[in-house]
Amino acid sequence: MDSNSSQHSLQPVGMSQPSSSKPSPKPAAEETVINIVDSDTVAVAPLETPEGLDTNAFSPLTAFGLAFSVINSWVVLVVGLGSGLISGGPSALVWGFVYASICNLATVLSHGEIFAVYPSAAGQYHWAAALSPPKWRNLISWITGMLNVIGLWLGAATAGYLATTLLLALITVNSPDSTFTAGQQYGIFAAIMFFGPAVTLCLGTRGNRLLDQGLMVASVICVVAIVISLPATADSKASASFVFGGIENLTGWNSMVIAWLLGLLQSAFAYLGFDVIYHISEEMPNPKKDGPKAVLWTIIISALSGMAVLLAMLFCITDVDHVMSTPYILPFAQICMDTTKSRAAATIFLLIPSILFMNSVRGITLTGSRVLMALGRDKVLPYPDIWTITFRGEPVYGLALCVFVPLVCGLIQLGSTATFNSLTGAATIVFEISYAIPAALMLMGGRRKLNLAATNRSSNLGRWGIPCNLVAVFFVLQSCVIYCFPATMPVTASSMSYVVVFVGGFAMILAILWSTWANKRYHAPSESMILSLCDNKSSHAGVIENDETEI
Repeated sequence: MDSNSSQHSLQPVGMSQPSSSKPSPKPAAEETVINIVDSDTVAVAPLETPEGLDTNAFSPLTAFGLAFSVINSWVVLVVGLGSGLISGGPSALVWGFVYASICNLATVLSHGEIFAVYPSAAGQYHWAAALSPPKWRNLISWITGMLNVIGLWLGAATAGYLATTLLLALITVNSPDSTFTAGQQYGIFAAIMFFGPAVTLCLGTRGNRLLDQGLMVASVICVVAIVISLPATADSKASASFVFGGIENLTGWNSMVIAWLLGLLQSAFAYLGFDVIYHISEEMPNPKKDGPKAVLWTIIISALSGMAVLLAMLFCITDVDHVMSTPYILPFAQICMDTTKSRAAATIFLLIPSILFMNSVRGITLTGSRVLMALGRDKVLPYPDIWTITFRGEPVYGLALCVFVPLVCGLIQLGSTATFNSLTGAATIVFEISYAIPAALMLMGGRRKLNLAATNRSSNLGRWGIPCNLVAVFFVLQSCVIYCFPATMPVTASSMSYVVVFVGGFAMILAILWSTWANKRYHAPSESMILSLCDNKSSHAGVIENDETEI
């Protein structure tokens, strides 16, 4: 069978199976009905969720808890407050976050339509396989998968770095004379990278669910405490005109427009990681219905909590220079000290976000291990069988690799923090592109395929589908452009942005891998094979696949 030359048909629910298979159970009322055109079919082996993964591990609430604790939008805004204040000022932070929230909402709504039909641990790259034209299916799917896993690796490194920064600020609040060498900072970073996955393996499936729920509650309590206590204890408050219209440009750029656009980057970064729910979908009992809802609520709650914390911080700033020149590393730490007048309170307000970001490392490595599991199952990786081996409910080899690669990337901190920041900027770009590809495919014929394949899917945007797809694609394109700009001017060797260099390097590596190895090895799964992960859980010995039908 040549998977490059044709589009596969979908298996209809209730279709008779070969004699060696048991008949499929009738779908529940809310399940998607899959339509195909009758033609010659052959039986092929379905994709299967590896043994050891609990297919009922995540309810909608626990899936939401994991995603919310991985994204940590309000914590990203706490850490990135200083960058936003010098690049555009309060107005860029506030309205940039509103803009990013709307665009990410459009993105998850776009994804929700596909998620409701093709729930798979592979996430975006299986969606790309299902929606791409037959001629380009293998290439587009493979690129999407590679970008997704690279983004997860570098996202884990970024989360570890930000957790390190929060811990250093916490130490400095309690010991203002403290200084840290690059080696000491990397030591803390390495400890955080090991700590998260170690907790994952020690707790097991049930323990991890309880941890996510507990941290979700702790996050909400901390948000409420910050929103109430900081403005209430502040000696004076900023005006509404400053918070919603204040403009600052301390970047060195002559253009206020560019400075303001640079201030949007923190808001764009604040939502990375919501795809964690896509990658645990094979561990949800009803992912087609519950998955899209869990992702949607993750974005909505993240937007509300992020905006509440952002406004609380900004209303407490009456002197930008004073906050930016803080000896406590982070402007947020200075705000806590100025308002509460208490080291203990400031310590708590820094400790909880630190723990949340350490948990974010755990969540991202957990997510990455499942993408590697899917890549191994699809024969993308060398020694494919080892990536599906599980220990205490986790794909253990993928988890190890998701620790090793960020540790290597983190070594760049020893040479230049600016270079490491450029690496994380590149991570954001490749991550965002993996989000945009499914939305772009929906605009280029994918919506017609999806409508023919699953008219009764649980998530259907109808006439709002195309506008949401357009917003999602545009947001990624403009974010990619802005991330390539140097953060400050004039550009020096220590301050220049290496984002273009890193992205170009990734592109060159992927081009070499595809042309020399992957194009001969990778055959993207058909729609029916992807559907077998959900519709045929352990009940089918094979799925029906058609080489000729175009959907």
